[in-house]
Amino acid sequence: MARPITTRDRLRYRFDATLSRGTIGVIAWLAAITIVVVLVAGIAVWLLGVRTSGEQQTGFIEGTWLNLMHAIDAGALGGDSGWTWRLIALVVTLAGIFVLSILIGIISSGIESRLSELRKGRSLVVEQGHTLILGWSPKLHQILAELDVANENQRDPCVVILADRDKVEMEDEVRARAGDGRRTRVICRSGSPSDLSDLEFVRPEDAKSILILLDEVSGDPGVVKTVLALLALDPELARLRVTAEFESQDSAAAIDRATSGRMGIVVSSDVIARVTAQVCRQSGLSLVFQELLDFDGDEVYFQEEPGLVGAAFGDALTVYDRSAIIGVRDARGIVTLSPPLGRVFEAGDQVIAISADDDTIRLSGEVTRGATGPANVEPAIVPARESTLLIGWNALAPTILGELDRYVSPGSTVRLLVDPTQIKEPIELPDLVNTATDVVEMDTVDGVQLAAQVHRDRYDQVIILCYRSGDPAADDARALLTLLQVRQATQQEGPNASVRLVTELLDVRDVDLARVANPDDFVVSERLTSLMLAQLSENNELRGVFADLFDAEGVELVLVPAERYGLTGGETSFGDAVVAARDRGHVAVGVRIVSAAVEGGLGGGGVLVNPPKARSFAFGDGDQILVLA
Repeated sequence: MARPITTRDRLRYRFDATLSRGTIGVIAWLAAITIVVVLVAGIAVWLLGVRTSGEQQTGFIEGTWLNLMHAIDAGALGGDSGWTWRLIALVVTLAGIFVLSILIGIISSGIESRLSELRKGRSLVVEQGHTLILGWSPKLHQILAELDVANENQRDPCVVILADRDKVEMEDEVRARAGDGRRTRVICRSGSPSDLSDLEFVRPEDAKSILILLDEVSGDPGVVKTVLALLALDPELARLRVTAEFESQDSAAAIDRATSGRMGIVVSSDVIARVTAQVCRQSGLSLVFQELLDFDGDEVYFQEEPGLVGAAFGDALTVYDRSAIIGVRDARGIVTLSPPLGRVFEAGDQVIAISADDDTIRLSGEVTRGATGPANVEPAIVPARESTLLIGWNALAPTILGELDRYVSPGSTVRLLVDPTQIKEPIELPDLVNTATDVVEMDTVDGVQLAAQVHRDRYDQVIILCYRSGDPAADDARALLTLLQVRQATQQEGPNASVRLVTELLDVRDVDLARVANPDDFVVSERLTSLMLAQLSENNELRGVFADLFDAEGVELVLVPAERYGLTGGETSFGDAVVAARDRGHVAVGVRIVSAAVEGGLGGGGVLVNPPKARSFAFGDGDQILVLA
C-alpha cells in the first residue's frame, strides 16, 4: 500500500518545482528568505525595545533597515553596542552571509552558463540587409572574399553563416583564412539549415540574399531540405532571394521546376566541366572567365537605355566607351547574348554590358543608326577531329568528356590514364557520340610511363584532373607532380611539343606552385563555383547570362587572331577592333596581347577585358581579339 501524501511532501514538491525553474527560481527563494529574516529581526527589535544607538528606542522601520544593512554588509557588525542588539544583528548577518554566498555562486554560474550558450551559437541575430549563407563547404572562404569585395561601397556589411558545426570552430577558421583588411563582419550560428526553429535565429526574411552551399556530407538531399524549409517561410519566394548549389542536374532541375525558376541554381559539376572543355581548347580563356565572375574588375550588368529605342543591336556596340555590350534582356526577362546585329531595341529592353560598375554604363555619344548587319559574315566554324589525353579521374570526368564530345567532330579520340589505386568506384564512361575512348591503367606520377604515353600519339590538349581522396592538399600535390612529369615529357622531341596543357587544382593557393611547370591554363574548380555562387547571390538575373555563356550549344567566348580582322600592321584603337569584328558578325569584348603577356604590361596572360574604346594597341603575330561568336 502506498504511503499517504503529507503536507510536508506537498511543500517539498512545490519547493523542488520552483528550484527546477533555474536561476530565477533560486534567486526568488533567496530574496524571500532575506525578507523574512529582516522583517522578523525588525519586529524583534521593535517589540524588545532595543536601543541600537543613543537613548531613544529603535522603531520597526528603522530596525528593519538596520537589519537589512547587516544582511548585506557583514562589516557593519563591528560598530554595534548592547548585547541584545548584537545577538539579533549577529543572527541577521550570518543569514545574510549564507544568502549572499549562495547568490554570488548562482550569479557566477548563470553568467558562465550564458557564455556557454553564446558559444553554442544559439542566440538571435538582429541584422538587416545581411547576406545569409546556409551550410558549410570549402568554397565558403572564397565566397566570403568575393562578397567582401562586392560590399566595398556598402556601410557596415555583414554575412551571417548558419551551419551544423561548432560556432567557435567556424569563427576560428573564418578568422584564420580571412587575413587582414576584411571590412565585412562575419557572424556564425550553429544549427541545421533545414530546421525551421534554427532558421529563426538568423532571420532569413531580413536578409538581402540567401546562399545555400552544398555540404560534402548531406549532399543534394541536404540542399533540397533547406530549400523546402525556406519555401515554408515564403512559398512563392516573393521576399526571399535564394541561390543554391547542387551536385546533380536532376535535383537542380526538380527544384527549378518546383520554384518556377525563381531561384538562382548552380550545378557545380556542370560549371567546372563546361569551363574545362572550353579552356583546354583555347589558352587564356580561364583568365577571361575569372575576370567576368569575380568582383574585382569588370562584371556583367543590366542597364535600360531609352536612347537606344529604335536602334539596332549593332548600333549599340560602339557608343559605350567604357562598357562592352554583349547582349539584350527584353521586357519579359529573356536574355539573348550576341543577338543578330539587326535586332532592334524596344521600350523596356536592357543592354547586357561588361563594365567596371553599373554607373559606368553610359552612352559616350549620339547613337548612329545603320549598322544593322555585318558586311562579311564569318562562316560557321566546323568542328575538327581532336585527340585529347586525360590524366586522372574524379566525379567530374564523365561530364567533362560529355562537354568535349559536343565540341568535336566524329572520329575524335580521348585516351584516359587512370591510377586504379586512387579511385574507389569503377570507371563508368558516358555515352559519347563523336569520341572514341581508350582507358589505360597505370601509375600517373611515374615519369617513365607518362613519357611513353605522351609520345605515343599526337594530342591537341592534355587535361590533368585531381583525384578526390578527401584531402585537397594531397590531391593537389599529386596533380602538381603529374604536371611536372608531363611538362618535362612535352619539352622533349616528339609530336606534342606545342600541346595545350590544362591542370585542375582544388585550392587556389596552389596555383603559384603550378606555375613552375608553366602549363597553358588552370581550372581551379572550387574557385569557379564559388565565384559564380557569389555573383548570383548578388544578382540572380545573371543566371541566364551564365547559362548561355557556358553552354556548348550557345554563344561562346572565342579568341580570334587579330589578322583575321585585318588589324595587324600598326596602331589600332579597340573601337576600330569592335567595328572590324562587327563587320564579320562578331561582338568584340577584349584583347589578348602576347607581347604584353611576356613583358607583364597587361597583367596575367596579356588578357584585357573591356578596354576603353579609345585605347590603342599595336596588334602583332599571335595577338588575339576576344569575341562572342
